[in-house]
Amino acid sequence: MNWNSLNQTRSHLRRTTTGAGAATTRLARSLGGLRLRRCDVRVTKTNCLSSLRGFSLACPNMTATTGGSVAAQPAGNNNKVRAVPLNERSGGGKNNKKRKVSATAIPHKYLKQEIPVIPKEESLATPERIAASWDFFRKMGSPKYHVAPMVDQSELPFRMLCRKYGATCAYTPMLHGRLFVEGEKYREEHFTTCPEDRPLLAQFCANDPQVLLQAAKYVEKDCDGVDLNFGCPQRIAKRGNYGAFLMEDMDTAKSLVTILAKNLSIPVTCKIRVFPQDEPNGKEKTLQYAKMLQDAGCMLLAVHGRTRDQKNTKEFRANWNIIKAVKEHLDIPVLANGDIRHLNDANKCIEFTGCEGVLSADPLLKNPTLFSTEKSEFGEPDCPWQNCLILQEYLDLCETYPTPQRMIRAHVHKLLGNYFSVFPDVRQRMNNEVSTIQLYRDVAEELIGLIKEHGLEANKPEEVKATA
Repeated sequence: MNWNSLNQTRSHLRRTTTGAGAATTRLARSLGGLRLRRCDVRVTKTNCLSSLRGFSLACPNMTATTGGSVAAQPAGNNNKVRAVPLNERSGGGKNNKKRKVSATAIPHKYLKQEIPVIPKEESLATPERIAASWDFFRKMGSPKYHVAPMVDQSELPFRMLCRKYGATCAYTPMLHGRLFVEGEKYREEHFTTCPEDRPLLAQFCANDPQVLLQAAKYVEKDCDGVDLNFGCPQRIAKRGNYGAFLMEDMDTAKSLVTILAKNLSIPVTCKIRVFPQDEPNGKEKTLQYAKMLQDAGCMLLAVHGRTRDQKNTKEFRANWNIIKAVKEHLDIPVLANGDIRHLNDANKCIEFTGCEGVLSADPLLKNPTLFSTEKSEFGEPDCPWQNCLILQEYLDLCETYPTPQRMIRAHVHKLLGNYFSVFPDVRQRMNNEVSTIQLYRDVAEELIGLIKEHGLEANKPEEVKATA
């Protein structure tokens, strides 16, 4: 390789920012540190190569590999920088794949925690209250298809969009009890509703019963029930001692349910995760937990069939068997959550578990028409640009019900993510602009034009890539 060729390569890499991304730019900059040695060109900054995340760059005169060297190659007709998958390299790269360790293999201290048993004479699950729980569920219309609570993403416009396409009940985003009490601005931004937004369950996270009661009183007249979040597995929930981490403090969990059950005029509902089922007492603990919540005053229980350590929904399948066991163990209505990717999944889950309904979260963000009986039960789109049209409908609702731009932007990325991966220049231009509803309308229209230009017949990323 001569210096002219090297300079051409450096210039080529600097110009190429789309597709290879920031890693290409870092590689181009590092070429200033190249030196010739025995027909090899070695990179002094190996970090720029490791940042390529399992890909090598193939360009006219050189091929970068994760070994930290750049070997000279004959110039060819291909003048583009392309991503070369691991399996196209010598050695295949398969042996370098990290083994995944099951989350349930982690020792669970909370399995040793005693779950309070509420004496029969103190239990709120009286025959009258059990009957009232079913009356409550029927009064809501016996809803089968629920929009799950999602932080900053199950806000009013999105709930209304999902209701249009078959959702029969919805949860608010998770509301932080203390912040809800302390800040009027927080309340106005995070809890919005309208007469058509029913039935509605307002979900709170908290660890102080008195603070939770204060927060719930604010929404008591504007929703059908108050839901307690005992399922959030994120690190912020661990730091704040709420969500799924109250599985280590069952007395507090019980107190939160009981104080609402005794002091609100509307029902109390709960959403939980399960204990690890591969542990000897995992199933028993889960059933005891659910029964304790029922005795504490819960009138509707949603069960996510994963543990709090199973955050990766692609890696860990939801356990419908334990949801079925909980349903058979309780006397109140039970909802199932986990692996509800399309309407066919929803109906299969209801049939298998015997639950009264199902919740869906992330799949709904990518396909708000998931529960529609007028659409494909397997989530297949009506046309290649369906999500662009759905986004336009969502933006119409955002104009009717003012919504923070950060929430709107998150939905844009969820709905159009498949196309952004193929047309990254559109995403890049959008990210460089100030967030406005009109900007997102223009992006949707541009993508429709690109999809038509490439003659796509299905809204599937692999087909988009094949024609792009």
